[in-house]
Amino acid sequence: MTASGKSTLAKQLSQALGIEYFTASTKWKDILPKKDFLFWESQRGLDAIKFRLSNLKYDRQLDRYILSHVKKRDDLILDSWVASWKINEKDMIKIYQKADLHTRARRVSFRAGMPQREAIKFMKEKDRYMHILYLKLHKIDVVNDLTPFDLVINSARLSKEGLRDVCLDFIKNFKKETQVY
Repeated sequence: MTASGKSTLAKQLSQALGIEYFTASTKWKDILPKKDFLFWESQRGLDAIKFRLSNLKYDRQLDRYILSHVKKRDDLILDSWVASWKINEKDMIKIYQKADLHTRARRVSFRAGMPQREAIKFMKEKDRYMHILYLKLHKIDVVNDLTPFDLVINSARLSKEGLRDVCLDFIKNFKKETQVY
């Protein structure tokens, strides 16, 4: 979900492992028609999600791009909302970060410069629209279905460095275990 720490962790893992970092969010600038949708944590971001709900072709285009990009790489850190449900590579490690609404709203409040109360209201609305979007588009429940993930971790309980270290440990152990078989 928004402000769970996906991008921060992905960038840290990319740097620590020396693996390319790719985020689906930056590709939206190329795909969506030229509108003022560039800041996701604002009313403009909500407007973009509403636009996407009525124009699913843009999400489908992004999905095709992500899938083709992933297939060209052996090692990649991918920051995406739905890739874990859509890509089924046996040696792919899938990590889901969660954080409670108030932690995520505090992060959005800080980043977007909005009062915490407004950030909570914004997050509830954005979460609802994103849930609807991915149910409609992919029949994926991004809120409740964590079955594709190898690791589910609460980013609200750890520092950025602690989260990175736990995930690095998991990745190293995952690779050791899968090489045995």
